[in-house]
Amino acid sequence: MKSLKLLSISILSFYFTSCSTDEKARSKQLNDQLEVIKVDLSEAREGKLSEFFEPSIEYIWLKDESEESQLNAGLHQITFYKDKILTLDIFGCKCIKIFNSSGNYLTKIRAYGEGPDKYLDFDKLMVVKDEVILLGVHPPKLMWFDLEGNFIREQKQEIHLLSGAYEEKTGRYYFLRSPFTAEDFMILSLDSEFQDTVYSIPRNPDQYFGNFSSRDFFIDQGELLYFSMTFHDTIYQIEGGKIKPRLVLDFGKYGQDVGEFKEKMEELSGLEQMNYLNNKTKLHFVPNSWYLNKKYFYSLFRYEDKMYNVFFDRETQQTSVIDWIIQDDIDGGYNPYSILFHFGNDKVGVKIPGKTLYKELQKKKAELGQKAFEEFVKGKGKNFAQTAFAAKDSENPVLIVYTSK
Repeated sequence: MKSLKLLSISILSFYFTSCSTDEKARSKQLNDQLEVIKVDLSEAREGKLSEFFEPSIEYIWLKDESEESQLNAGLHQITFYKDKILTLDIFGCKCIKIFNSSGNYLTKIRAYGEGPDKYLDFDKLMVVKDEVILLGVHPPKLMWFDLEGNFIREQKQEIHLLSGAYEEKTGRYYFLRSPFTAEDFMILSLDSEFQDTVYSIPRNPDQYFGNFSSRDFFIDQGELLYFSMTFHDTIYQIEGGKIKPRLVLDFGKYGQDVGEFKEKMEELSGLEQMNYLNNKTKLHFVPNSWYLNKKYFYSLFRYEDKMYNVFFDRETQQTSVIDWIIQDDIDGGYNPYSILFHFGNDKVGVKIPGKTLYKELQKKKAELGQKAFEEFVKGKGKNFAQTAFAAKDSENPVLIVYTSK
């Protein structure tokens, strides 16, 4: 009788989990299997924001009128933390500027120089428990500042720690060690007291990294962390102190031969190298313009002279390949070419100079005509229009913020 009950349960289980493709996909995830992101460029199509994002868009104009303001030229990282916005500029002011959630300038973190409490270079920020940590610092060290811009402490390192993330559940830090100097493992994990040390992800001596920034190799999604590397087809999930492969990219016939890429970068220079990069490379993963949450994986890809926005639905296990521009059907405003920034959690987006946003509004007016335009700015396009009018004379950026489904 016990065997019969087990057989009945098995049959019922098979029936319910076979009801639909969606349920199969969810069952696959629950079984903790590797998710395969297949990218087939022959399926490229037009795409709309409403397919992937919630039906509201936020506009934040960063208002900084200081003489050294170069916000639109810089901003290599933009992070939302509580009621603050932190912007990283590694070439202009070599600093971090801090704004409130409305875009008003508050203060900055700047300690450029030689010696203790100073940096000559840095490439990444992260915020943990109201403290700003600088990574990719030269000379090699970690530096801590408060949110008012004051220096707190520093800790010297043997090699550069280029990127990182913090897992709140376990109180552990994860740092990427420089692939050019690390001889054994890529990831260094430390507890909150920086005492317990764990190394993971062995370094493959044949792996090629190219000349790309690694500041965005980690994605912090609150409960989960994700990690990947340039020219690496695997995305790792970090949970409960454990690192495991979670997603893998499959480019099929469209994939780049890494050996060929490396060879071209060594033998070409100047304009020839730029021509190869912009017109002849095949699909390869560079974790810069990407984000990942429970619902979607997203990344921007180049194939020869064309760009593609790729969304992978983790519930249905289906890939959408969007032929570059994504149409704004939410408020009819700016049509983004890609999603450049992961601001934090499910907030992503782009930045655009205030003057350029105003030009987009003027294009809309010419397209709609006076009467329809007046209805547009009072209704669907109200937030877009109000921000564009306010920032029309500014070179400083407006952040266009989308919330991922």
